[in-house]
Amino acid sequence: MRLTYDATTDVAYLSLRPARPGEPLGPTLLLEHDRDFPGAVALDFSVEDGRAVGLEFQMASACLPTELLAVAERTGGRGLAQRYDERVAPHLAAQARSPGGQRRKGGHDVH
Repeated sequence: MRLTYDATTDVAYLSLRPARPGEPLGPTLLLEHDRDFPGAVALDFSVEDGRAVGLEFQMASACLPTELLAVAERTGGRGLAQRYDERVAPHLAAQARSPGGQRRKGGHDVH
């Protein structure tokens, strides 16, 4: 397991296993905000095998122990771009390769 922290966006990510290069992630289970919980947590799954890949903690400084964030690997503002590359980019590339698929508003294919 590996914990990274992006102080610029206040997002921490706990990787349960390394994602392979180009491995698309999704679906993502988002745990909604609660009045008693100061952040949000998203659980990523692999599209390929359906297994959990990692947990993203938004507002990490408010919902994770300070001691844990102190030992996390710093990403220096790269965390958001890395999440985009892992979650969104592979889906867009797959849709672009889809024969006869056209994109409409909302990201759904129409044939």
